[in-house]
Amino acid sequence: MHAMKALRVQKTVAARELPKAWREEGRFAPDQRVTVVIEPEDPELAAAASLEAVMDIISRRAMERGLTEESLAEILNER
Repeated sequence: MHAMKALRVQKTVAARELPKAWREEGRFAPDQRVTVVIEPEDPELAAAASLEAVMDIISRRAMERGLTEESLAEILNER
């Protein structure tokens, strides 16, 4: 049996459906609609010791997916 890849889940619910601590921390009214996102932690990003390390990881992943300096410049220069 192999493990399934965890998915990102996003739901909009009434704040009353949140755990009490979350509701209090966010200062949400019970009837206020809130969007909750649940996603697995990224261990590599979580272990990054600095913002520079995070940016290096993101850059490396983008290049692995085919992003080039030229394509990045094209994206950034679009209006």
